[in-house]
Amino acid sequence: MSKQVRILRCFLLLLAFYPCLWSVEATPDYHLDDVLSIIEELEGSDLALTILNITTALGALQTSDQEYRYLLLGETSGPSASLQPLSEDQQSFIAGVMNHGVDGSVERGVVLTPDGTTIAVGHLIAGIEAGLKRIVDRPWPDAAEHLLVPVDNLYALTLAKDLGLAIVAHHLSKSQVLLGPDGCWDNVTSPQVFTGSGPWCLATHALINGGMDGFILGNLLTELQGPLPKLSAVLRDYYGKGQGQMGLKAHRRRQNFKAKVELGILTDQVISAVYLYNQVRNNSIPQSLDQNILRNISEQGVTQFLHSYLECPAIIPRCMWAAKPYKGVPGNLVLPLRFVYIHHTYEPSRPCTNFHDCSADMRSMQRFHQEDRQWDDIGYNFVAGSDGYIYEGRGWLWQGAHTKGQNSKGYGVSFIGNYTSELPGQAAMELVKENFMRCAVLGKRIVSDYVIQGHRQHRPTTCPGERFFNEIKTWSAFKEVE
Repeated sequence: MSKQVRILRCFLLLLAFYPCLWSVEATPDYHLDDVLSIIEELEGSDLALTILNITTALGALQTSDQEYRYLLLGETSGPSASLQPLSEDQQSFIAGVMNHGVDGSVERGVVLTPDGTTIAVGHLIAGIEAGLKRIVDRPWPDAAEHLLVPVDNLYALTLAKDLGLAIVAHHLSKSQVLLGPDGCWDNVTSPQVFTGSGPWCLATHALINGGMDGFILGNLLTELQGPLPKLSAVLRDYYGKGQGQMGLKAHRRRQNFKAKVELGILTDQVISAVYLYNQVRNNSIPQSLDQNILRNISEQGVTQFLHSYLECPAIIPRCMWAAKPYKGVPGNLVLPLRFVYIHHTYEPSRPCTNFHDCSADMRSMQRFHQEDRQWDDIGYNFVAGSDGYIYEGRGWLWQGAHTKGQNSKGYGVSFIGNYTSELPGQAAMELVKENFMRCAVLGKRIVSDYVIQGHRQHRPTTCPGERFFNEIKTWSAFKEVE
């Protein structure tokens, strides 16, 4: 008998006598799939548990602002009975996930979703619970004189309160940023720590993502007729693992949220939510912030939110697709630029329709550009996938290597795929043609009378493909080379 076989037999005997070795519970990652697995275990333990039972139990785990939640949702019975089937470790993990906060540079209470974005789970769940308990006209006697409109609990618990407090904090101290930041996970495969990429705001990128998702799903459940689905089914469907029966997907959160709100309504809800929160917290906001000032700064803040999160596309940062470092020292662009040069990747030749494939394509292109062509980095400034997202290449500030002789004059934007004989998807084209361009103009990255051109107009190449080039020639900003 070989030594390896003897070792294996001893190991199997050990497991037979000590079966507990099989049951060592793996530490969950901060990925939405891990959270959903725990929720599914909970749902399986008691088939009578409804989506409202579970969202109420999860909401009761939140340790801050419970009085504010009570006003908006009513008294909860607490999480103990509904969550009892979970182990202590699982309950501790879920409690941590439900409580949003920032410690130094680390943001807590957030998870990575399958589409590569990060959300605050507490705001997502609060939105679903509020949708199931939708109240748009409950009277608030002590705050009535200040409320311009009745507080809608769906607005208040997802975004209005946090957006309003961020606007107030920015007004009181300009060192406090208004919105953001985004951030990076320590490991996309097994995420544990989410670190911000800049100064913190009271309304972080992840909080806003979770709030928008909570509002969208809460609003949907408000209107849904018939028996309600399980919570896990709703979330798996929305975040891309289901069959899309509800017709909503997370990669379109910005478009779907924008379609459901009006600027004036959101501003009114922000102001009313701040006044209500101020009442709960015993007038923590300075009295010098009268109604006229609050109205003015809220209008400005909501307009900035509209620009940053509803008019601009969602951009997946370099760290999320696991970019390698830039080689050498990048050359900075002098903004604003006048040109945007359109490309197709040719290779990869097929459109990518999910985060896993798009991020792999980005790594493949960067590897080819750095190792085969000996460039400092991936050549494009931005790359459009067919998954609803734009991927950051060299970004807004670094000069690219996309259109020889023109790299200092404009951004290089490429579409993943070969578009010699077919077009990119309509949604991907609109994302660049409308959202990206508008965002770049409003952010003063390109001039308002910018020019769009194809790569082939400056180099002897077929890029961005015959079929696609004929399409961009119809875009209003397209111009021939002078």
